[in-house]
Amino acid sequence: MKILFFVGVYLPRTGGVPINTHKMVSHLIDKGLDIRVLAPHEKGDERLSTPYHIYRYPRSPIKHFFSRSYIFWLYNIYKEWPFDLIHCHGVDPAGYCTAYYKKFTNIPYIVTLRKSNIFKKNTHFFNKRRNKRANIALTNADKITAISKKIFQIVENSGVPSSKIVYIPHGIDPYVCEKITPINWHNPYVLSVGRLVKFKGFDLLIKAFYEISKKCPNLDLIIIGKGPKEQELRSLIKTLNIENRVYLVGEKRGEEKYAFYKGALFYVFSSYPGSEGFPNVILEAMAAQLPIISTKVSGAEDVIVDGVTGYLVPPNDKKALIEKMFYLIKNPQVIKKSNIINELKKYHIDKIISNYIKLYSSTINDYR
Repeated sequence: MKILFFVGVYLPRTGGVPINTHKMVSHLIDKGLDIRVLAPHEKGDERLSTPYHIYRYPRSPIKHFFSRSYIFWLYNIYKEWPFDLIHCHGVDPAGYCTAYYKKFTNIPYIVTLRKSNIFKKNTHFFNKRRNKRANIALTNADKITAISKKIFQIVENSGVPSSKIVYIPHGIDPYVCEKITPINWHNPYVLSVGRLVKFKGFDLLIKAFYEISKKCPNLDLIIIGKGPKEQELRSLIKTLNIENRVYLVGEKRGEEKYAFYKGALFYVFSSYPGSEGFPNVILEAMAAQLPIISTKVSGAEDVIVDGVTGYLVPPNDKKALIEKMFYLIKNPQVIKKSNIINELKKYHIDKIISNYIKLYSSTINDYR
Protein backbone atom coordinates (compact mmCIF):
# COMPACT_ATOMS: atom_id res chain seq x y z
CA MET A 1 0.00 0.00 0.00
CA LYS A 2 1.14 3.51 -0.84
CA ILE A 3 -0.02 6.00 1.78
CA LEU A 4 0.57 9.75 1.63
CA PHE A 5 0.60 11.49 5.00
CA PHE A 6 -0.64 15.09 4.63
CA VAL A 7 0.23 17.05 7.78
CA GLY A 8 0.03 20.62 9.07
CA VAL A 9 3.06 20.43 11.39
CA TYR A 10 6.10 18.16 11.23
CA LEU A 11 9.68 17.67 12.27
CA PRO A 12 11.98 19.36 13.07
CA ARG A 13 9.29 21.34 14.89
CA THR A 14 9.03 20.17 18.49
CA GLY A 15 5.88 18.93 20.18
CA GLY A 16 3.84 15.78 20.59
CA VAL A 17 2.05 15.91 17.23
CA PRO A 18 5.09 16.01 14.89
CA ILE A 19 7.07 13.54 17.00
CA ASN A 20 4.18 11.08 17.26
CA THR A 21 3.44 11.33 13.51
CA HIS A 22 7.09 10.65 12.65
CA LYS A 23 7.12 7.58 14.91
CA MET A 24 3.91 6.37 13.30
CA VAL A 25 5.40 6.73 9.81
CA SER A 26 8.53 4.85 10.88
CA HIS A 27 6.54 1.96 12.38
CA LEU A 28 4.34 1.67 9.27
CA ILE A 29 7.42 1.53 7.04
CA ASP A 30 8.87 -1.18 9.28
CA LYS A 31 5.66 -3.15 8.63
CA GLY A 32 6.28 -2.96 4.87
CA LEU A 33 4.06 -0.03 3.84
CA ASP A 34 5.26 2.58 1.36
CA ILE A 35 4.82 5.93 3.14
CA ARG A 36 5.65 9.47 2.08
CA VAL A 37 4.88 12.73 3.84
CA LEU A 38 3.58 16.08 2.58
CA ALA A 39 4.48 18.65 5.24
CA PRO A 40 5.05 22.40 5.53
CA HIS A 41 8.49 23.94 5.56
CA GLU A 42 9.70 24.12 9.15
CA LYS A 43 12.72 25.98 10.44
CA GLY A 44 15.69 23.66 10.16
CA ASP A 45 14.02 21.11 7.85
CA GLU A 46 16.86 21.36 5.33
CA ARG A 47 19.11 19.73 7.95
CA LEU A 48 16.63 16.99 8.83
CA SER A 49 17.48 13.48 7.69
CA THR A 50 14.73 10.85 7.59
CA PRO A 51 14.68 7.37 6.00
CA TYR A 52 11.59 8.32 3.97
CA HIS A 53 10.57 10.97 1.46
CA ILE A 54 9.15 14.30 2.66
CA TYR A 55 7.62 16.81 0.23
CA ARG A 56 7.75 20.34 1.68
CA TYR A 57 5.06 22.88 0.80
CA PRO A 58 5.28 26.60 1.70
CA ARG A 59 3.06 27.79 4.50
CA SER A 60 0.38 30.29 3.51
CA PRO A 61 1.30 33.83 4.63
CA ILE A 62 -2.20 34.04 6.12
CA LYS A 63 -3.21 31.12 8.35
CA HIS A 64 -6.07 28.99 6.98
CA PHE A 65 -6.16 30.91 3.68
CA PHE A 66 -5.35 29.48 0.23
CA SER A 67 -5.59 25.90 1.59
CA ARG A 68 -7.14 24.59 -1.61
CA SER A 69 -4.02 25.62 -3.54
CA TYR A 70 -2.28 22.57 -2.05
CA ILE A 71 -4.39 20.45 -4.42
CA PHE A 72 -1.69 21.06 -7.03
CA TRP A 73 0.86 19.48 -4.72
CA LEU A 74 -1.34 16.38 -4.47
CA TYR A 75 -1.73 16.21 -8.27
CA ASN A 76 2.02 16.50 -8.84
CA ILE A 77 2.90 13.94 -6.19
CA TYR A 78 0.41 11.47 -7.66
CA LYS A 79 2.00 11.83 -11.11
CA GLU A 80 5.38 10.92 -9.63
CA TRP A 81 4.16 8.37 -7.06
CA PRO A 82 0.55 7.08 -7.47
CA PHE A 83 -0.61 6.71 -3.87
CA ASP A 84 -3.59 4.56 -2.81
CA LEU A 85 -4.84 6.71 0.07
CA ILE A 86 -4.21 10.04 1.76
CA HIS A 87 -3.97 10.09 5.54
CA CYS A 88 -4.73 13.64 6.66
CA HIS A 89 -3.62 14.83 10.06
CA GLY A 90 -5.90 17.70 10.98
CA VAL A 91 -8.79 19.35 9.16
CA ASP A 92 -7.08 22.43 7.72
CA PRO A 93 -5.24 22.47 5.44
CA ALA A 94 -4.95 18.69 5.08
CA GLY A 95 -8.54 17.43 5.39
CA TYR A 96 -10.16 20.45 3.78
CA CYS A 97 -7.85 20.45 0.75
CA THR A 98 -8.08 16.68 0.28
CA ALA A 99 -11.90 16.80 0.32
CA TYR A 100 -11.77 18.82 -2.92
CA TYR A 101 -9.00 16.66 -4.37
CA LYS A 102 -11.18 13.60 -3.81
CA LYS A 103 -14.02 15.13 -5.84
CA PHE A 104 -11.81 15.15 -8.94
CA THR A 105 -9.82 11.95 -8.40
CA ASN A 106 -11.92 9.65 -6.21
CA ILE A 107 -8.84 8.89 -4.12
CA PRO A 108 -9.97 7.89 -0.60
CA TYR A 109 -8.78 9.73 2.48
CA ILE A 110 -8.78 9.36 6.25
CA VAL A 111 -8.64 12.21 8.74
CA THR A 112 -6.94 11.83 12.11
CA LEU A 113 -7.92 14.50 14.61
CA ARG A 114 -5.03 15.36 16.90
CA LYS A 115 -6.68 17.98 19.11
CA SER A 116 -10.06 18.44 20.74
CA ASN A 117 -10.54 22.06 19.63
CA ILE A 118 -11.92 21.01 16.24
CA PHE A 119 -14.78 23.48 16.24
CA LYS A 120 -14.81 27.05 17.53
CA LYS A 121 -17.71 29.11 18.81
CA ASN A 122 -19.58 30.79 15.93
CA THR A 123 -18.86 34.23 17.33
CA HIS A 124 -17.14 35.83 14.34
CA PHE A 125 -16.34 35.37 10.67
CA PHE A 126 -13.08 33.45 11.04
CA ASN A 127 -14.53 30.90 13.45
CA LYS A 128 -17.53 30.32 11.19
CA ARG A 129 -15.17 29.91 8.25
CA ARG A 130 -13.00 27.45 10.18
CA ASN A 131 -16.03 25.41 11.28
CA LYS A 132 -17.30 25.22 7.73
CA ARG A 133 -13.95 23.89 6.55
CA ALA A 134 -13.91 21.32 9.34
CA ASN A 135 -17.36 20.09 8.33
CA ILE A 136 -16.28 19.76 4.70
CA ALA A 137 -13.17 17.81 5.72
CA LEU A 138 -15.07 15.43 8.01
CA THR A 139 -18.24 14.82 5.99
CA ASN A 140 -16.28 13.93 2.84
CA ALA A 141 -13.71 11.72 4.58
CA ASP A 142 -14.02 7.98 4.17
CA LYS A 143 -13.05 7.41 7.79
CA ILE A 144 -12.15 9.58 10.76
CA THR A 145 -9.84 8.37 13.47
CA ALA A 146 -10.33 9.88 16.91
CA ILE A 147 -7.34 9.55 19.21
CA SER A 148 -9.51 10.06 22.30
CA LYS A 149 -13.06 9.28 23.35
CA LYS A 150 -13.63 13.00 23.85
CA ILE A 151 -12.74 13.69 20.21
CA PHE A 152 -14.98 10.79 19.12
CA GLN A 153 -17.88 12.40 20.98
CA ILE A 154 -17.20 15.86 19.50
CA VAL A 155 -17.17 14.50 15.95
CA GLU A 156 -20.28 12.40 16.52
CA ASN A 157 -22.11 15.41 17.97
CA SER A 158 -21.24 17.38 14.83
CA GLY A 159 -23.45 15.06 12.79
CA VAL A 160 -20.91 12.53 11.50
CA PRO A 161 -22.28 8.95 11.75
CA SER A 162 -20.56 6.94 14.47
CA SER A 163 -19.97 4.14 11.93
CA LYS A 164 -17.57 6.46 10.14
CA ILE A 165 -15.50 7.23 13.26
CA VAL A 166 -12.81 4.86 14.54
CA TYR A 167 -11.23 5.19 17.97
CA ILE A 168 -7.47 4.63 17.68
CA PRO A 169 -5.41 6.18 20.49
CA HIS A 170 -1.68 6.79 20.44
CA GLY A 171 0.67 3.94 21.21
CA ILE A 172 4.09 3.31 22.72
CA ASP A 173 6.68 0.60 23.13
CA PRO A 174 5.93 -0.40 26.75
CA TYR A 175 9.55 -1.50 27.22
CA VAL A 176 11.16 1.77 26.09
CA CYS A 177 12.37 2.56 29.63
CA GLU A 178 13.36 -0.96 30.61
CA LYS A 179 17.15 -0.56 30.23
CA ILE A 180 17.34 3.13 31.11
CA THR A 181 19.37 4.21 34.14
CA PRO A 182 17.66 6.90 36.25
CA ILE A 183 19.28 10.32 36.28
CA ASN A 184 21.33 11.13 39.36
CA TRP A 185 19.54 14.17 40.81
CA HIS A 186 20.45 15.81 44.13
CA ASN A 187 16.89 15.63 45.54
CA PRO A 188 13.73 13.56 45.06
CA TYR A 189 11.64 15.24 42.35
CA VAL A 190 8.28 15.43 40.62
CA LEU A 191 8.34 15.53 36.81
CA SER A 192 6.36 17.19 34.05
CA VAL A 193 7.12 17.29 30.30
CA GLY A 194 5.75 19.38 27.45
CA ARG A 195 6.03 22.46 25.27
CA LEU A 196 6.13 25.62 27.32
CA VAL A 197 2.87 27.03 25.99
CA LYS A 198 -0.14 28.45 27.81
CA PHE A 199 -2.55 25.53 27.50
CA LYS A 200 -0.08 23.10 29.11
CA GLY A 201 -0.82 24.71 32.48
CA PHE A 202 2.74 24.85 33.80
CA ASP A 203 1.87 28.09 35.58
CA LEU A 204 -0.78 26.18 37.55
CA LEU A 205 1.70 23.41 38.37
CA ILE A 206 4.38 25.84 39.56
CA LYS A 207 1.89 27.66 41.79
CA ALA A 208 0.71 24.34 43.24
CA PHE A 209 4.28 23.20 43.81
CA TYR A 210 5.02 26.46 45.62
CA GLU A 211 2.54 25.37 48.30
CA ILE A 212 4.01 21.86 48.33
CA SER A 213 7.55 23.21 48.75
CA LYS A 214 6.68 24.87 52.08
CA LYS A 215 6.09 21.46 53.68
CA CYS A 216 8.52 19.38 51.60
CA PRO A 217 11.87 21.21 51.76
CA ASN A 218 13.82 18.44 50.01
CA LEU A 219 11.49 17.94 47.04
CA ASP A 220 12.11 19.48 43.61
CA LEU A 221 10.00 20.00 40.49
CA ILE A 222 11.61 19.35 37.09
CA ILE A 223 9.95 20.55 33.89
CA ILE A 224 11.29 19.29 30.56
CA GLY A 225 10.53 21.27 27.42
CA LYS A 226 10.96 24.57 25.63
CA GLY A 227 8.57 27.10 24.17
CA PRO A 228 7.38 30.70 24.02
CA LYS A 229 6.30 30.84 27.68
CA GLU A 230 9.72 29.97 29.10
CA GLN A 231 10.65 33.48 30.25
CA GLU A 232 7.20 34.03 31.72
CA LEU A 233 7.51 30.81 33.72
CA ARG A 234 11.01 31.71 34.88
CA SER A 235 9.67 35.05 36.08
CA LEU A 236 6.93 33.27 38.02
CA ILE A 237 9.47 30.95 39.62
CA LYS A 238 11.60 33.94 40.60
CA THR A 239 8.62 35.83 42.01
CA LEU A 240 7.72 32.83 44.19
CA ASN A 241 11.36 32.55 45.27
CA ILE A 242 11.63 28.87 44.37
CA GLU A 243 14.48 29.09 41.86
CA ASN A 244 16.39 26.42 43.78
CA ARG A 245 13.35 24.11 43.81
CA VAL A 246 11.86 24.33 40.30
CA TYR A 247 14.08 23.53 37.33
CA LEU A 248 13.30 24.22 33.67
CA VAL A 249 15.88 21.94 32.07
CA GLY A 250 15.03 22.52 28.41
CA GLU A 251 14.21 19.95 25.76
CA LYS A 252 15.44 16.40 26.26
CA ARG A 253 15.18 13.51 23.85
CA GLY A 254 15.68 9.77 23.73
CA GLU A 255 17.46 8.07 26.60
CA GLU A 256 18.25 11.36 28.32
CA LYS A 257 14.56 12.20 28.56
CA TYR A 258 13.63 8.72 29.78
CA ALA A 259 16.35 8.91 32.44
CA PHE A 260 14.43 11.82 33.97
CA TYR A 261 11.22 9.76 33.90
CA LYS A 262 12.93 6.80 35.58
CA GLY A 263 14.19 8.92 38.46
CA ALA A 264 10.93 10.73 39.30
CA LEU A 265 8.61 10.05 42.23
CA PHE A 266 5.53 10.63 40.10
CA TYR A 267 4.37 12.58 37.07
CA VAL A 268 2.03 15.60 36.87
CA PHE A 269 0.09 16.66 33.78
CA SER A 270 -1.59 20.02 34.36
CA SER A 271 -3.05 21.03 30.98
CA TYR A 272 -6.07 23.26 30.58
CA PRO A 273 -9.01 21.84 28.57
CA GLY A 274 -9.67 22.62 24.92
CA SER A 275 -6.44 21.94 23.07
CA GLU A 276 -5.23 18.48 24.11
CA GLY A 277 -5.84 15.41 22.00
CA PHE A 278 -4.06 12.43 23.53
CA PRO A 279 -0.94 13.31 25.57
CA ASN A 280 2.02 11.14 24.56
CA VAL A 281 3.81 12.12 27.75
CA ILE A 282 1.29 10.20 29.85
CA LEU A 283 2.17 6.98 28.00
CA GLU A 284 5.87 7.77 28.44
CA ALA A 285 5.36 8.24 32.17
CA MET A 286 3.47 4.95 32.35
CA ALA A 287 6.31 3.21 30.50
CA ALA A 288 8.52 4.37 33.35
CA GLN A 289 5.89 2.93 35.75
CA LEU A 290 5.17 6.32 37.30
CA PRO A 291 1.92 7.17 39.08
CA ILE A 292 0.28 10.12 37.29
CA ILE A 293 -1.76 13.06 38.49
CA SER A 294 -3.57 14.71 35.60
CA THR A 295 -6.25 17.24 34.91
CA LYS A 296 -9.38 15.86 33.25
CA VAL A 297 -8.61 16.64 29.61
CA SER A 298 -8.99 14.79 26.32
CA GLY A 299 -6.95 11.57 26.25
CA ALA A 300 -5.88 11.70 29.88
CA GLU A 301 -9.38 10.61 30.91
CA ASP A 302 -9.03 7.56 28.64
CA VAL A 303 -5.69 6.23 29.81
CA ILE A 304 -5.63 7.09 33.53
CA VAL A 305 -7.76 4.86 35.72
CA ASP A 306 -8.55 7.06 38.71
CA GLY A 307 -7.21 5.53 41.91
CA VAL A 308 -5.62 2.62 40.01
CA THR A 309 -2.87 4.08 37.77
CA GLY A 310 -3.05 7.64 39.08
CA TYR A 311 -5.49 10.42 39.84
CA LEU A 312 -7.65 12.78 37.80
CA VAL A 313 -8.41 16.28 39.07
CA PRO A 314 -10.63 19.05 37.66
CA PRO A 315 -8.84 21.41 35.25
CA ASN A 316 -7.49 24.67 36.67
CA ASP A 317 -8.12 23.49 40.24
CA LYS A 318 -4.97 24.26 42.18
CA LYS A 319 -6.39 23.02 45.48
CA ALA A 320 -7.30 19.59 44.06
CA LEU A 321 -3.88 19.33 42.41
CA ILE A 322 -2.11 20.13 45.67
CA GLU A 323 -4.20 17.59 47.60
CA LYS A 324 -3.35 14.74 45.22
CA MET A 325 0.31 15.69 45.09
CA PHE A 326 0.51 15.69 48.89
CA TYR A 327 -1.31 12.35 48.97
CA LEU A 328 1.20 10.68 46.62
CA ILE A 329 4.13 12.19 48.51
CA LYS A 330 2.83 10.72 51.77
CA ASN A 331 1.68 7.43 50.19
CA PRO A 332 4.26 6.58 47.50
CA GLN A 333 3.23 2.91 47.26
CA VAL A 334 -0.52 3.47 46.92
CA ILE A 335 -0.42 3.14 43.10
CA LYS A 336 0.86 -0.32 42.20
CA LYS A 337 3.34 -0.62 39.34
CA SER A 338 1.59 -3.80 38.23
CA ASN A 339 -1.59 -1.77 37.62
CA ILE A 340 0.32 0.66 35.41
CA ILE A 341 1.98 -2.16 33.46
CA ASN A 342 -1.33 -3.93 32.82
CA GLU A 343 -3.09 -0.75 31.68
CA LEU A 344 -0.25 0.20 29.34
CA LYS A 345 -0.67 -3.07 27.40
CA LYS A 346 -3.77 -1.58 25.77
CA TYR A 347 -1.57 1.02 24.09
CA HIS A 348 1.17 -1.22 22.73
CA ILE A 349 2.43 0.43 19.52
CA ASP A 350 2.20 -2.84 17.55
CA LYS A 351 -1.52 -3.05 18.30
CA ILE A 352 -2.11 0.57 17.29
CA ILE A 353 -0.16 0.24 14.03
CA SER A 354 -2.02 -2.99 13.22
CA ASN A 355 -5.34 -1.15 13.62
CA TYR A 356 -4.23 1.53 11.18
CA ILE A 357 -3.06 -1.02 8.60
CA LYS A 358 -6.43 -2.79 8.78
CA LEU A 359 -8.20 0.56 8.36
CA TYR A 360 -6.07 1.49 5.33
CA SER A 361 -6.67 -1.89 3.72
CA SER A 362 -10.45 -1.90 4.20
CA THR A 363 -10.81 1.72 3.02
CA ILE A 364 -8.75 1.13 -0.13
CA ASN A 365 -10.61 -2.14 -0.89
CA ASP A 366 -13.93 -0.28 -0.81
CA TYR A 367 -12.75 1.56 -3.94
CA ARG A 368 -11.69 -1.53 -5.85
